Amino acid sequence: MIKEDFFKNKIGVIGAGNIGRSVILKLLEKGYPYDNIQLSYNGSIFTFSALFDDNLVDMISDNSRLVKDSSIILLSVPPQSFEKIGDFGLDKDTLVISFMAGISIDKIKKQTNSENVVRVIPTGPDTIKNSCAIAGTYPGNDVADFLFDLLDFDYYVIDNEDKMDYMVIAGCLPAVYCRVDPHSNESIRDIQRFAGDFDEFIEISKKAEKLVPTDNIDEFVKQVSTPGGVTEAIISSLDQGNSLYDSLMTGIKRNNELS
Repeated sequence: MIKEDFFKNKIGVIGAGNIGRSVILKLLEKGYPYDNIQLSYNGSIFTFSALFDDNLVDMISDNSRLVKDSSIILLSVPPQSFEKIGDFGLDKDTLVISFMAGISIDKIKKQTNSENVVRVIPTGPDTIKNSCAIAGTYPGNDVADFLFDLLDFDYYVIDNEDKMDYMVIAGCLPAVYCRVDPHSNESIRDIQRFAGDFDEFIEISKKAEKLVPTDNIDEFVKQVSTPGGVTEAIISSLDQGNSLYDSLMTGIKRNNELS
């Protein structure tokens, strides 16, 4: 696929929070036509203010129009908000790319009616903006892979959807490494133990070390720790004196609860 052909697609972004806006801004930076992107959000005045600041207000649409017009749908709503959106009624070949943690492909297919669904879990929105995002995706898809290349994702095509849970934890690691030393013998052992049969997690964890900020660390942790989310659960467990392994397992448990 060449860029000119890809840029003809109408992209609809459902959920204009930090991840959704970061993806849109990166697409625009890469030259994607402004008029070929629509977005919808939950009506929050804070989100609207951010959209205004980013000059994205003219993209705002409602879900019914967005799903009708778009050939590619990006889902970036919180997992707990997905069912509230309702059924989509998409054509079966409409490409749906989900950035949601914990919501399985089967659930997305059932609610959207599309059979063409890809999941992707990237690291935080700042890493997307700065072209240093690490991501896991399942399954492989040529059009989705073209998008991820365009977004400068360093992505891994996962061979089993269950392993996407590891990528949720990987996205938390930059904040986690603000609390623990990734080079300590204990941390290295815990990461190896946690990786289990997903050897790539060890490699990904080393890459995540490079995403740890050198200053304003507390502010960084606050920004990436959604209240009630997986990162917050891991950090809270660490603050209680639990090991890195046990804290990462707490993150897995919280991810499953959210799904």
